[in-house]
Amino acid sequence: MGNEQTYDLAAVRAALPILREVTYLNTGTVGLMPEPVLERHLAAQAAYERGGHVAQEAARDAYERARAAFAALINARHPDEIALTRNATDGVAILAAGLRLTPEDIVLTTTQEHPAVLLPWAAAERRGGARLRLFPISADPDETLAAFERALTPATRLVVVSHVSCETGIRLPVAEICRRCRERGILTLVDGAQSLGQFPVDVQAIGCDALTGNGHKWLGGPKGTGFLYLRRELIAQVEPMLVGDGSIQPDFDRVALGDRPAEAAWDYAPTARRFEYGTRNWHTFAALPDAINYLADLGWGAIERHCAATSTALKEQLATLPGITLHTPTSWDQSSGLVTFSYDGWTGEELSRCLWDEYRIIQRRVQVPSAVRVSCAYFTTDEDITRVMAALHELRA
Repeated sequence: MGNEQTYDLAAVRAALPILREVTYLNTGTVGLMPEPVLERHLAAQAAYERGGHVAQEAARDAYERARAAFAALINARHPDEIALTRNATDGVAILAAGLRLTPEDIVLTTTQEHPAVLLPWAAAERRGGARLRLFPISADPDETLAAFERALTPATRLVVVSHVSCETGIRLPVAEICRRCRERGILTLVDGAQSLGQFPVDVQAIGCDALTGNGHKWLGGPKGTGFLYLRRELIAQVEPMLVGDGSIQPDFDRVALGDRPAEAAWDYAPTARRFEYGTRNWHTFAALPDAINYLADLGWGAIERHCAATSTALKEQLATLPGITLHTPTSWDQSSGLVTFSYDGWTGEELSRCLWDEYRIIQRRVQVPSAVRVSCAYFTTDEDITRVMAALHELRA
């Protein structure tokens, strides 16, 4: 996890004023934007909305800086491999709509995927595209890999897996899955929504063909900021389903298009920008590099160690409470800052609602298993964990 750098937790929390009112343990759904980043975000919004076209060039420059920031964060070879989107869902949908697959092909994913993964591919199957099939994952990576191998068929063309399960916090062996897929000529898409900002995500080390992510969870960036990474060699295989000014080459020329635009000499842009068109929310991305730099200044290693320490402490304390079933692995290498547990006598929805209504602890319910998911982030304290445990003990009594 890097060197032993630490950061001032009190100062970090002071930049997140909502923490004075609630126990915030739901970064896995929506992260918190630190005040210095928020100031930059609001200033960029105001500048563009007040300046209109006068401010557009500056807004577009900020947009490109965000592209470069995402590329550097995941160690992409070039910013041209990054399409900027509203969220991770957009990235999956771009592939589901644009990758040339047939009804004879299979897209393989897991039983613990987010709707952002399942629904675009299910919709593609309904439209006559590839068949979507699922395999189970386990806290034991060897069992997950065995299930993955059993699910593979000669018709498998794409494997889609989360880096971290949004349901149980299990960290999947994505590098090994991608390696085995490469050996078989199978494409891979990794959903990085729950890993970016918790621990390093390196697309070259993982060896994936594509990866989706967002800025609004563990990075604490603006809502409406996401990206799709596509390995440069894959870009031409994905046809944009939504096209407009900015997504083609050469640039739009009304004279050149003539009266038969479909027959004119234009093509989709050779970079991931082919999936971007029209007037964009350029200014929304302006503070994304600031959010990334804020965390980088704290130290990525220090953040990972903190997430590991607080989530481990919570799991250890949960294990001592009768009636608790822990669904997240105890080992940090196989888990994340997401901790999911069930409590005898409570559905996940009931327990989640009670923790919020009675104790002002914000977390998230999980449907399968029927459980509660807690996010241990870079600002989580021992006192936060104590409040969770005190509430659970009180509810048991």
